[in-house]
Amino acid sequence: MTKAKFNCPAEMTVALIGGKWKAILLYNLRKGPQRFGVLKRLSPGITPATLTRQLRELEDAQLVSRSGVGADRLAGVAYSLTDRGESLRPVLNTMIRWGVEHQKEYAIGDFGMAIFQK
Repeated sequence: MTKAKFNCPAEMTVALIGGKWKAILLYNLRKGPQRFGVLKRLSPGITPATLTRQLRELEDAQLVSRSGVGADRLAGVAYSLTDRGESLRPVLNTMIRWGVEHQKEYAIGDFGMAIFQK
């Protein structure tokens, strides 16, 4: 991964995990490893090319790792959070909590999630 200059730590974090798809992918990987097809189903509207690109960017940032499933090379791969990706768990949980608490102001319907205990 190429280093870049940022104006503040928040800018760097947003550059690494920001955007519609990366947030959704990290959200879906926080419960454990997922295969490509599962991540595609859990990310309605994403194209296979975009999914591949976003996963590669998360891999390049060392937030996600890719590993083979089973002994057969054709069995596929699974993606999971690395230790560095796991360190984002508090950030993701805070984002989820904020979204649930403010969904009535910004979202149509609700996310079907209980509000976290404070």
